[in-house]
Formats: sequence, C-alpha cells, structure tokens
Amino acid sequence: MWYSKYTFFNKEEGLKEEIQDNYFLQPYAEKEFNSISNYTEGKILTDFQIPPYLQLPEEYKQLLAYSNGGGIINGEREFGFFSLEAIREMYVTYGFLIWAPDLLPIALNGGGKFYVYDFRNLQNGPSILLVPAGCIGDDESCVYLGNTLDEVLSKTTNVEDELDKIYPQKELSATEKERMSLNEQLLSIRQKKESGEIDLKTFLKAKQDIAFQLKKLDLYS
Repeated sequence: MWYSKYTFFNKEEGLKEEIQDNYFLQPYAEKEFNSISNYTEGKILTDFQIPPYLQLPEEYKQLLAYSNGGGIINGEREFGFFSLEAIREMYVTYGFLIWAPDLLPIALNGGGKFYVYDFRNLQNGPSILLVPAGCIGDDESCVYLGNTLDEVLSKTTNVEDELDKIYPQKELSATEKERMSLNEQLLSIRQKKESGEIDLKTFLKAKQDIAFQLKKLDLYS
C-alpha cells in the first residue's frame, strides 16, 4: 500500500467494516448540531446542505483499514489523521458544515491547521488543502498541497515553513488572531482528552469556556 513507506508515530487498530458511500450524508443528530448552534444565526440542522459527493477517496479508506486514526511523520512533516468517527465530528464541531461544506477535514499538522479534501472541483478527484483552524471558510487562507496523500506526505519539510515561503501570511486583525488562538486551544484540549492527559469533566468545562469566548467575539466583531 502507498502508506507502507512512511513512519507512523501513532498506530491504532485498523477499521474492520466497509465504509458506506453515504456515511457523511446521514442526518446529523441534534446533539451533534448543538455544538455549533451558537453560530448558525437561528437556522436549524436541515437548513444546511451536506454535499452528496462527500465521500472518502480510496487512498484514505486504505489508510483507515490499516489504522483508524493515527499519525505519520516524514522529516518535519506531521500528519495526525482522524478516525472515521472523528472526521464527522470535526466536520460539524469546527463549522465546516456551515462555512465550508465542500471541505472535509482529515488530519492536523500539529500546528493548528487542517489537512482537508477539497470537493469543489471533482474533474480529477478531490485535491488536498491546508486550512487554518481559525479561518475556515476563508478561501484566501486555503493553500493547495497536492492531489494525493502520497504526494503531500512524500515531502519532508514542515508544511507551514514551506507554505510561508510561497504564500506569505496576511496580517490578521486582533479579532482574527484571538479567534485563531481560541480554536487552537480547542484543538489542544481535545487532543489532551484523547491522550488521557485531562479527564472528561475538565475537557467539557474548558470547551464550554472557549465556546463562550468565541460567541462573544462573533457578537462584538
């Protein structure tokens, strides 16, 4: 398989069952949607259209069959990829469903940026972009990385260092910087919960505090 030449710094048990093509098209439960209800401007779950072509490419299905979530490292390039369940959770929790429904988050780079599949132009299959967690829905912040995971992960440079040379980062406003910082904090506590560094009660309290601060930003920005 394409991933066999890479080093895994985190390996989980592989996914046993076959992934249904309509996995991401199944209606989202009210409990899932409540995590972003503060940012939907009074709209309800059914007001948001999930693109019918939102399906994992074969390369990612192969990866999940080997390790359902985990991490790959190649030089300074880090790829912390999500389990099937986590992809769905990230898609909803971080507002891709609202602001960027054609982008499917699949991994993190270790620095607060998502690797995503871009389904907006499917002539040659979905491409792979890098998207800052605090700028979801901002096309100017989306940077093209490649057309396949093998192409993206075969490079050994830190993806942020490489991108900064080609795409100098625009100056962010104070509000944008604060929103990005809060989203990075949210990612951090989620990773600590998954690794067992903090318990569920601490995680939920921190998550609630961050959500409140994000809501205040939206109200006064």
